[in-house]
Amino acid sequence: MKAMRCCVVSTYPPYECGIALYTSKLVTKMKGAKVTLIANNDGGLKRRSIENGIEVVRCWRKNTLSYPFHIVGRVLREKPDIVHIQHEYLLYGKPMYAGLFPLLLPLLRLAAPVIVTMHSVIPLNKLTRDFFLKHGAGSKFTLIKRLFIIIVTKLIGLFSSVIIVHNDLMRETLVSHYKFKRSKVRVIPHGIDIPEFKDEAERTLKRNSKGKVIVFSGFIRPDKGVEYLLKALPLVLKEQPDAMLTIAGGYHPLLPLENPAYISEIEGLIGKLKLNDKVFFDRRFVPSDELYAHISAADVVVFPYIEEGILGASGALATVALLRKPVVATRIPRFISEIKDGVDGLLVNPRDERQLAGAIVMLLMDEELRMKLGDNLRGKALGKTWDKVAQMTMEVYLTTIEGAHGP
Repeated sequence: MKAMRCCVVSTYPPYECGIALYTSKLVTKMKGAKVTLIANNDGGLKRRSIENGIEVVRCWRKNTLSYPFHIVGRVLREKPDIVHIQHEYLLYGKPMYAGLFPLLLPLLRLAAPVIVTMHSVIPLNKLTRDFFLKHGAGSKFTLIKRLFIIIVTKLIGLFSSVIIVHNDLMRETLVSHYKFKRSKVRVIPHGIDIPEFKDEAERTLKRNSKGKVIVFSGFIRPDKGVEYLLKALPLVLKEQPDAMLTIAGGYHPLLPLENPAYISEIEGLIGKLKLNDKVFFDRRFVPSDELYAHISAADVVVFPYIEEGILGASGALATVALLRKPVVATRIPRFISEIKDGVDGLLVNPRDERQLAGAIVMLLMDEELRMKLGDNLRGKALGKTWDKVAQMTMEVYLTTIEGAHGP
């Protein structure tokens, strides 16, 4: 039987962003399909290569007017059975370029049915002046920017064959706020890694810390709320003087250009609060094996995120789940949809360093509670490994192709 041919359109490593990492993990687990990755080429890489058994064609650049045409031209030459596009609102560039994204969909449907994974969904009531100001889009012309998001989202719903989202809340928002056809929207959870690391790395990290270890993992951006975790740390240290904080991740690659003041704020807080000896932070992208070792050495993993306006799934939470680690996270849609407070994690209000510190101290002082929350979170995670997520994705491909060809 001829293998299914699939074109996946996305950013891709070595480009550093959450979608690139997501895509690389998904496509390497796909069985029974010939996958061609239609990737960005922002750094002079080879135009065509085989990476981890996947054919990668790097033919488009972010923040260009021509990216839709390069993608469409390449896909038409590949003659796929299905096209799968990864979407986040600024994944393909700043707003003037991101607005071209819907143009891709009807053109790509000339080649094959089109599936779009929407990694972010924005409820209509969150599209306010403050929302756009917070995300660097300025405070003027709020109505125009609101209409822009609404039109782009509705066009995705109109021109896609199928839309994939990561949880039920995202699906319900697309259906109720944007009037997507419910039958078009499928829920496939964010994949979870089965950790692979050397036990010696974990033991070394444990030996280097005399007390309890608190870990934050992932790219650092303003919406992650790291400043509130830093402000909470002195309150934690009053109760647990030997505790240490590990920041297992670096600044987002775009942050030095888009918001260098935030980097100065984080660096300034570490010094101002006299935390240099209590924070391990080497300010770089952390490879998977090192990341797993840091998380495995943790007593508590903390997600102090503050973004309440965007619905999505947390890849960082997915990464820690299988390691049985207790989690403190904020009450935002990203975590409310994944964590039941007191059952498989502790939830606190965003931007509340006192409540955050209290939850961290509670877990550091209660080993039985840590074990209970970690075990329960792992139990929920077992059905979301990348193998299973890839299998679910392949099933959507097959049903979509069958539907396009008719009975």
